[in-house]
Amino acid sequence: MIDFTRYEDKLVMRYQPEQRDEAWLVEPLKLDDDIPLSGRTFFVRKEIYRTDIDDGDYAMDTSYRFIVGQLEGEYYRMDRRFLRIEYDLFMHQSLTFKRKTFVAVTNLAIFRGFNIYGFEELWVGGDRVEALPNPVFEEMLDQFPTTWELKKYANARVSGIIRNYLPHEEDFEEKYRSYMERKQSRQGFQPLDVFSDYEAEKYSDLLEKLKDMLAQAEGYTETQWQVEIIQIIQLLYPKYVHAIPEAPVKDSLAGKDRYIDFMLVDASGYVDAVELKKPFAECIVTKNLYRDNHVPMRELNGTVMQLEKYLYHLNRWGQQGEKKLNERYRDQLPDGVAIKVVNPSGMIIMGRDKDLTEDQRSDFEVIRRKYRHVLEIMTYDDMLRRLEVIRNQLKKRTP
Repeated sequence: MIDFTRYEDKLVMRYQPEQRDEAWLVEPLKLDDDIPLSGRTFFVRKEIYRTDIDDGDYAMDTSYRFIVGQLEGEYYRMDRRFLRIEYDLFMHQSLTFKRKTFVAVTNLAIFRGFNIYGFEELWVGGDRVEALPNPVFEEMLDQFPTTWELKKYANARVSGIIRNYLPHEEDFEEKYRSYMERKQSRQGFQPLDVFSDYEAEKYSDLLEKLKDMLAQAEGYTETQWQVEIIQIIQLLYPKYVHAIPEAPVKDSLAGKDRYIDFMLVDASGYVDAVELKKPFAECIVTKNLYRDNHVPMRELNGTVMQLEKYLYHLNRWGQQGEKKLNERYRDQLPDGVAIKVVNPSGMIIMGRDKDLTEDQRSDFEVIRRKYRHVLEIMTYDDMLRRLEVIRNQLKKRTP
């Protein structure tokens, strides 16, 4: 979890890792390197790490605190390396500082995108004549583009909003209009034709990213692996607008909480559950035959049973569970979206299938179809194939 608080004349970012991996930052903070957090949107380091801050929030005692802004007059001068920006950013002390102040829904680092304008400094909020007014800044956050539009649409939108307040020579809005005029037909533009080039590039990057991760899987901790894979899943299934790690589910039979690897929330608020396992050999079906069949291995059977239990308890939790989850995650959800639990489905991502024989593949498919009404079982090779097929199909539409 990431949040921001004020301490004396400093702006502090508090980072609270998941309970199962609370100490992962201890060793990296002994070095001088920048450490990426939150999908590489923030970068922390030993120099700004502080252990002597007492901000009175004792519920956050297990968190790491970093000085990311220093008050100068009425404005916080933000740490450049923390945001990876190439200009001086001054943010008025009256602003509300949250993760979404710096990061768009698409996990895009907002202020890093301003690097292309060549500013020496940028002021946000307050009464300075050259400052971007707070209402305009809030409007920009509300209107920020979705992933599929980013390459061309983002620059045009931001440029159109700020051009009256901050001078810049390049007219990105005109570039976008020209781009659209080249693409659209007499009946209007065809979305797949217009955006296929960018989308093909996006899926190419995701494909290479996953290949690289699989080649270096041993270098990831379980948590690091899950955090990166779930983002690829969200791009493969864009209906999901938010992923909640270690989501609690009340086990009324045992009288305690269980924890799902990730709870995915779609645009309407309905939730599904995901269990993610790092890939390792021989966890899908047996090599040997049992009555002429390759049967599921213990790891697969156990994960299926585990996820089915989570879905069972999630359904039993019902409206009470919805209330608890909404109270806990309200600030993380997109505006207007509330969690709803209505027959959630599940997804398991584990293992490799590239070395299976044809008979093993056939039996594995029988196993998958047996559970498809409740959950989907996907291997990492499935993900590679899907990304490749989508990429290739989009490339066919690229002029």
